[in-house]
Amino acid sequence: MSLVSVNSNTHPEFVGIPALIKRHADQVVQFELWVTGSNWHAFHGNHYDWWAFPIDKPSSHGFAYSVFDEEVAQMKQDESFMNRHRMGADLLLLSWGWHSEFGQPIANPESGQAWANWPIRLAKCAHTMWLFDQSKQFESCVEYARYLQGSGTPFGYNGRDLFDEIVNPQNY
Repeated sequence: MSLVSVNSNTHPEFVGIPALIKRHADQVVQFELWVTGSNWHAFHGNHYDWWAFPIDKPSSHGFAYSVFDEEVAQMKQDESFMNRHRMGADLLLLSWGWHSEFGQPIANPESGQAWANWPIRLAKCAHTMWLFDQSKQFESCVEYARYLQGSGTPFGYNGRDLFDEIVNPQNY
């Protein structure tokens, strides 16, 4: 019998919604500090994907930070979480030199404010925005992926091309 259904994460590894929301909030605070200090390399060198961009798939942390229908529905009721969720995506994209609100590159990016070859991170960000019905941030992720693809950027990660997963998260 599976401990994980498509409806909820009942796996014993799952940290739970309150812990996930807390970890996410702490991470967004960290993102804000990195932006304030123009520490773009911190975005590129640290690992936070699992709790900053929770998705409905297991990760290297198993199901600890995975969210399914019930978790997503509960978390969507938390306005503070949803605001931070959008902000986290916007700040990640900003670290790559992409202006999420306008869907275009930053005119004069700072040193280090550039694509850092993390297609899996962009895929997770796009997928979580899609999962939580954050269409503006999702579309910005897709536009950024298309922009990168247009400049010849590859989307390979662990032997697979993530471009389709970014633009079509329902297939991921």
